[in-house]
Amino acid sequence: MHQKTREKADGLRKSGCFKEAAAEYAALWPDRDVWTGWGYAHCLRKVGRSKEALAIASEVHELDPGFVLGRSIYAWTLYDVHIRGSKTLDAEVLKAAQTIVDLTNDDRAYEPTSAFAITVLYVAKLWADAQRDLRVLEWLDKLDVARLPVDPGKGVDSKGRDQEFASRKERYYSLRSHSLERLGRWKECLETATRALSECGRLHHDNEIWFKRRIALAKQSLGDSKEALVELQQLAERKDASFIHIDIATAAWDAGDHVSTYKHALLALCTPQDIGFKLEAVRLLAEVLWERGEKEHARNHLSLCLAVRKARGWKQSDGLAKLAKSWGVSEPLRESDAILRELQPLWEQWTEDLTPKTEDLTPKMTGTIMKILPNGHAGFIRGDDRADFYFNIRDWKDRRSRPTEGTRVTFATKSSFDSRRQRSTIVACDVRPTVKHVTRN
Repeated sequence: MHQKTREKADGLRKSGCFKEAAAEYAALWPDRDVWTGWGYAHCLRKVGRSKEALAIASEVHELDPGFVLGRSIYAWTLYDVHIRGSKTLDAEVLKAAQTIVDLTNDDRAYEPTSAFAITVLYVAKLWADAQRDLRVLEWLDKLDVARLPVDPGKGVDSKGRDQEFASRKERYYSLRSHSLERLGRWKECLETATRALSECGRLHHDNEIWFKRRIALAKQSLGDSKEALVELQQLAERKDASFIHIDIATAAWDAGDHVSTYKHALLALCTPQDIGFKLEAVRLLAEVLWERGEKEHARNHLSLCLAVRKARGWKQSDGLAKLAKSWGVSEPLRESDAILRELQPLWEQWTEDLTPKTEDLTPKMTGTIMKILPNGHAGFIRGDDRADFYFNIRDWKDRRSRPTEGTRVTFATKSSFDSRRQRSTIVACDVRPTVKHVTRN
C-alpha cells in the first residue's frame, strides 16, 4: 500500500499535478523518508504554499544534512519565504541569506537550479538600495564572476510581450560598478565597467550607457577631463537626461571649456526634473556667469543654490559657503520658489538663443501633434507626409502655451538614438504652433 501511494505521488509530481501530489505525499510523510519529504516540499512550493514547504524542507534537512536535494529545497524555500520580494534587510533576511549561502556554496552553486547566486545578488541589491556600498561589495565578493552566466532572463512585460532581463553577470557588474562609483574608488570602477562591456554581451536596462558613463566619470576623476568630456557628449546623443548634461557641464568646466559648461548646464536646467536634483547645474552656470562678468546673474544663481538647500534642510557645502562669501551673497535669502520663478524664463531664453534657427537645421515641416505621453514629457507628431516623429517637450518653442493633442505645428528634425530599440532615429525639434497662443480675458 505504501509503495503504491509512493508511486502515485511520484507520478503526479512528474506530470505536473503538484496539488494532487502534495496530498499523496502528506499521507506518506509520517514515514520521515527524506525522499518523501523532498517531494512533499517540492510540490508545496510549486503550488505557492511556501511556509508549509519551508517547514517540511527544514525537517528533511534535520533528518539528513548531507542530502543534496534536501539542501537545495531547503535553500529555495528559505529564499521564497524570507528573500524573494523583501524590500529591506533585517536580521531574519540576513540570517536566511547566510543559511542559503552555507547550504549551496558548493560545486553546483552556479547551476540554474541553485539558489546561491540569485540570493547573493538579491541581498547585494538590497544593500545597494540602502546605499551601504561596502556591504554590497562584501556580498558580491562571495561570487566568482567568471562562473556567472551571461544568458539573459526571459519573461513577459505588463502587456504580455516577450521580454529579456539582465543576466546574473550583468547584474553583478552593474551593482559593483555603481558601488565603486559612489565610494569614489575610480580605478576599480573603471576596470569593472570596462570588463562589463567586454564580458556581458548584449546589455539591458540602459546598462551600456551606465557602464560607459562610469568609465567617463572615472577618467575625469583620474585626471583625463578632455577624454571624459568627449565620451559623455557621445552619451548625450543617446540619453538626453539632466544628469548626463550635468556630467558634461562638470567635465567641461574641469577641462576649461566654459562654452560647453554653459550650454549643458542650461540643457540640464530646462528638463522637468525637480530643481533639487539640478543644483550642481545651477552652481556651474553661476560660475560661468561670474567668469563672463555677469555678476548679478551669478549671484542670483548662487542664491538659488543656497535657498533650495536651506529650504530642504540640507547642509551647505564648504564650496558654496566660500563662493557666497567671495561674491557678497549673504542672509537673509529670498524664498527659493521666488528665485526659481525669476530664473526659469532666463534659462528658456538663453537655451533658445543657443538653438540653431530652423533654417539652419532641416527644411521646415508641418504636421499635427497626435499624442502626448502620460508623463507629459514627450509626444508624437504626424507630419503632413504621414511620417511620425517623436519629440521632447524641451523642443516646444512657444513659452505661452503647452503642446496638446490636435495642435497644428511646424518643426524641424534631427538625428537621435532610440535606446529601447537600440538604433539611430530621426526626431522632431524646434516645434512651434502654427497659430500663436492667444490669452483670453
